[in-house]
Amino acid sequence: MSASELKDKALQKAQETSQQAKDVAAKGEEVVPEKAKTLFQRLKSMGYKRWALVLATLGGVFTALATPVLLVVGLPALVVVGGILLLFSPLILVTSPLWIPVVLFFLTVGGGLAATAAAIFGLWWLYRYFRGPMPPGGKQMYMVKEYVRGVMQRTTSTIAKKGHQITDAMNITTPST
Repeated sequence: MSASELKDKALQKAQETSQQAKDVAAKGEEVVPEKAKTLFQRLKSMGYKRWALVLATLGGVFTALATPVLLVVGLPALVVVGGILLLFSPLILVTSPLWIPVVLFFLTVGGGLAATAAAIFGLWWLYRYFRGPMPPGGKQMYMVKEYVRGVMQRTTSTIAKKGHQITDAMNITTPST
């Protein structure tokens, strides 16, 4: 399609739209344009196939933009850091007996702090689960607990029924003295 054909087509479309507006105005009706959708509303209304297309396109664009940047920045950085490591490796090897205890100390302290933080978070979660409002994931835990309780009750009643059926079928009676 040539540029003049595109221009003629756009002009024709504009004239049709203008004529439709005149027809509506002649009838005395009010022209109410459709409310524009926000980007979030458009994304929310998309199907999974269109989502896949959008994500694949974004991934391709990101890859196309990131590759040259990584080649321009990453390769020289790798060479510089490798050279520094090569130059300082004898010094690192000679002083390693001094660094190993320091590193082990900081790893131990860091691990202890991480374990303490995890314990505090776990206790906070338990407190909120039992005393306060439901913590994140609390509703699912409650549903699992109720499901397990229901399964236990159904199993208990089924076993009791089967036990009664067996004793009735075998005519088991308690001996009288």
